[in-house]
Amino acid sequence: MRVEEVIRCVKKKEMEALVNWFDEKHSDFYKIGWAYLRRHHDIEDVFQTTILKVYDHINQLREPQYFETWVTSIFINECKRLYRKRKKEFDQDVEPIGASHQDHTKMELLDRLEQLEEPYKEVIILKYINDFSQEDIADLLEIPLGTVKSRVYRGLKRLRKQLQKGEVV
Repeated sequence: MRVEEVIRCVKKKEMEALVNWFDEKHSDFYKIGWAYLRRHHDIEDVFQTTILKVYDHINQLREPQYFETWVTSIFINECKRLYRKRKKEFDQDVEPIGASHQDHTKMELLDRLEQLEEPYKEVIILKYINDFSQEDIADLLEIPLGTVKSRVYRGLKRLRKQLQKGEVV
């Protein structure tokens, strides 16, 4: 279903179109959620909250061509909100028995990424985990392209330092 049709249906209070759109985009959003929350049930909670917010606030969408960017922004903000709420009780999932070395390395990398300051973590997640272009990140976060580029550069530099200290990879 095209985005314009989804928007039209949601404005007519037909939630099914929005749910179907989210089903198509589930893996993309799940990657974002996992990078922030690392808990399946928390990510599912964010999906539900985001769907409801999009449904309730669809009339605030100014430009239909930015629907996916708008929804992604809501999803990221909900991830951040839940992360802050659960930060005190945050407890990393235990690595499954028999996980491969590659899985372990990936988990270590995500752990180190999680330790980065928010602005750096955010752009690195969007660029390298979700394959957003730097221009798309600038639009999504409503910051200048130069700021995105410098955050990516500085974030990678800090991540590299963390990895060298821990001798991961």
